[in-house]
Amino acid sequence: MKKFVITFLVGLLLAAGFETFFCGTAGEEQAAVEAYRGTPSVENHPEEIDPSSEPEEEPWEPQSAHLLSAGDNLIHSSLYEQAAARSEDGGYDFTYLYENVASYLSSADITTINQETVIVPSNSPSTYPLFNSPPELASYVTDLCGVDVLNLANNHCLDQGTDGLGECLSFWGENYPDVLTTGVYQNEADYQTTRLKEVDGITFAFLGMTELTNGLSLASGSEIVIDQALDDAGLARLQAEIERADEASDIVVMNVHWGDEYSFTPTDRQRYLAQQMAEWGVDIIIGHHPHVLQPVETIETSDGRTALVAYSLGNFASAQADAYCLVGGILDYTVERETEGGEAVLTSYSLTPVVTHYDSGYANNRIYLLEDYTEDLAYNHGVRSRYSSFSLTYIDSLLQEVVGQEVLDGVTLG
Repeated sequence: MKKFVITFLVGLLLAAGFETFFCGTAGEEQAAVEAYRGTPSVENHPEEIDPSSEPEEEPWEPQSAHLLSAGDNLIHSSLYEQAAARSEDGGYDFTYLYENVASYLSSADITTINQETVIVPSNSPSTYPLFNSPPELASYVTDLCGVDVLNLANNHCLDQGTDGLGECLSFWGENYPDVLTTGVYQNEADYQTTRLKEVDGITFAFLGMTELTNGLSLASGSEIVIDQALDDAGLARLQAEIERADEASDIVVMNVHWGDEYSFTPTDRQRYLAQQMAEWGVDIIIGHHPHVLQPVETIETSDGRTALVAYSLGNFASAQADAYCLVGGILDYTVERETEGGEAVLTSYSLTPVVTHYDSGYANNRIYLLEDYTEDLAYNHGVRSRYSSFSLTYIDSLLQEVVGQEVLDGVTLG
């Protein structure tokens, strides 16, 4: 009996010890059970840890950018005088001049123009031969027409002198910081800074140069840089600039002021420069200065690339007296990247004709897309006092002879 009691008591003590050792208190045991029950399992909650439930990356889509480039924005006195007459606050209202083409220009991802006349706010507006435009013009070019890039390198950039050109650059930079200006720079550091814009993953570099300044020169000691290529040293500098831009971008666009005024035919110099610039890395060449249209064509480079050159887009806005100066063009072109990691290339281009219209005495000047221009408007154009043949037939004949129907209809590459 004594042996049994001792054995029984030892058993109870051993049982209590094992329970304490392995399970702890009853509360701790319950907590452990609940914690275990709260642990997810693959079988019961597959959606919580299944890697296939992670959101997939968006598939890569082809990239595309649509650009428009217009010709010379040449603001004669009749244009700013009519803008003053139409203003209700004593300033200048250029809406009437641009409103017929504004929505088309604004439709592009990037729109460029050659701003032929400087804007120097401290000087009064003036006309040929030393132009200066009122500062109000800028908002109509940029806000109304949607222009993103202005070429300032042209034969009239020094019309208001070195100080005037510096003030013009400051005006654009301070008031329109998102608008790129090309061809004229505040100093060497500014010149070395490539102007870039990106659309849908495609990076564009914009350059500008002029071969002419109407015999005017920068003042001695000025830091301003006017991009020119008049000799071998200038060409070497231009090549380095283009190669720098090519390295920083997918597509290089060059605005260039060159050629002979009122000539429909590119000079040998234009063709030589176009080929050289293309070889160095320029993809799109936009020509200005002749005030009339010249051909639009492609050129092939030694490495197999295709570059587009519009030798002259003619006038965009002006009040010139000759009928052929009143027919200009807007270059319409598209750049695409079809495969991820592939090259961005020009895929199509066309020329959209525009007509500058004014009534007798250069009154009521405004710009039309040719598709919106009528025979009645042509018949009442003020230019008919000098060119009685001005008509839709005259315009069509000029376009066919200089540009050709293929470019007017649109060319698809590749």
